[in-house]
Amino acid sequence: MSDRAPGSFLERLFSLRLRPLALLCALFVIISLGVMMINSVRDETSLLQERVKELGHASEALSRQLKQLEVEVKQVGTDDYIIRKAREQYGMVMPNELLFVVGNPEALYGSGDAVQLYVAEGTE
Repeated sequence: MSDRAPGSFLERLFSLRLRPLALLCALFVIISLGVMMINSVRDETSLLQERVKELGHASEALSRQLKQLEVEVKQVGTDDYIIRKAREQYGMVMPNELLFVVGNPEALYGSGDAVQLYVAEGTE
C-alpha cells in the first residue's frame, strides 16, 4: 500500500481511477469559466466608466446652467432686466421709440436670426 494516510482525499481521488483526459477537461472548464467571468466584469467596468463620464458632463452642464440662473436671479429686480424682458417677450417699446424689424437679415448680416432695432425718435 502507499505511504498516504488511509481515507485521505488523494487516496480517494486515485481510487476512482480518473483518467487524465477527464481531469484536463474539468480544468479547462474551470479556467474557461474564470476567463468568462473576468471578461464580464471588465465589460461592466468599462460601461460604468462611460456612464461616469456622461454624468460628469451632465454635472458640468448643470453647473453652468446654475451659474446662469444665479446671475439672472441677481438681475431680476433691476429696471434693465424688466425692460429687456418686455422687449424680448412682448415686443414693447419705450415712449418716443420706434421699433424696426429687418425682414431679410441674411441680406444685411449673413445670418437668419431676426433683427430688431430700437431707435429713439425726436432726439434733436
